[in-house]
Amino acid sequence: MILERQGIGLSHARLREDRPLSNEEIIVYLAHSRVTEQRASEQVAQMLDCFRNDPELKRGLAMVADDEVNHLSYCHEELMRFRDLGYGELIRRTLKRYALAEIRTTRQVSLAFVDAVGKILRWPAWKRALLAFGARAMYVYERMWGWRRMVRLAPPERPNALGAAQPAG
Repeated sequence: MILERQGIGLSHARLREDRPLSNEEIIVYLAHSRVTEQRASEQVAQMLDCFRNDPELKRGLAMVADDEVNHLSYCHEELMRFRDLGYGELIRRTLKRYALAEIRTTRQVSLAFVDAVGKILRWPAWKRALLAFGARAMYVYERMWGWRRMVRLAPPERPNALGAAQPAG
């Protein structure tokens, strides 16, 4: 919702409308999904690694991680298909804009989370400040270099991951 308020992706209102999406709107939707699925996939993989010795958590996280890979693969595949149809420049611009917005939003959410949890757990000010510094440092890294991973298109890890119908012919 924070991203939607920034004009990122298609609005929920537009998605509920009873008229077909244009190719440009589909690209906007896929670009938003591509960027957000990248972070989600990385975070779930990180959690899976942290909880690899807990069989119950590992099983659930593995299912979520598998789902994230499928979604990310689908986004790559469809965006590459649209790129091949001549929408490459729109895709490139949209992915970069959305990646930078997602990075800013992640910083905002991280700082708010650190502040709220720190107050609830009564962390000392130095501890909250250190964690906030970490969130800001991550933002600087992602703003300078890390965003590139969110805009790169590559052949999907799992072609036809969601079982999409293949075009005839």
